[in-house]
Amino acid sequence: MIPPHDNSGVIPTAGEGCSDYQEDLVRFVDGELQGTDLRRFEQHLETCTECRREVSVFQSLKGELQAMGMKQPEIPGGSVWNDVNRKVARPIGWIFTITGFIMYLVYAIYTFVTSSGNLFEKLMIGLLVVGFVVLLATVAWERIVDYRTDPYKGVEK
Repeated sequence: MIPPHDNSGVIPTAGEGCSDYQEDLVRFVDGELQGTDLRRFEQHLETCTECRREVSVFQSLKGELQAMGMKQPEIPGGSVWNDVNRKVARPIGWIFTITGFIMYLVYAIYTFVTSSGNLFEKLMIGLLVVGFVVLLATVAWERIVDYRTDPYKGVEK
């Protein structure tokens, strides 16, 4: 009696089922199969319509992804410098920048308040600066919220 082939009605070669070729299927599409593995898989493809169909689907998907210009995702922790930059250099840079900005802002406010000048002019300038800072803060807050909730933030074009 002939053994069935994964409920598809196709007869496997040399008694092997398609489940034995699943890893080879992806490697074949990526061009990673070589030597006897390649010849064995190509012989299986000659007799198995289901695997030929899957190869065709995977090749089609691979072609569409390449046409879209998708980049391969980076392997997490791929570089020591990336980890150092993310965990040390970037936070230190932000701390220095924010500290310097706050110190300069305190000095500017002190100079503004203690300088001699018309109270009305100081009030107008103060309102302009406070309005600008409030707008800047709201835009920055919106960007932070959008970044945290963006489902596509890890996708590169």
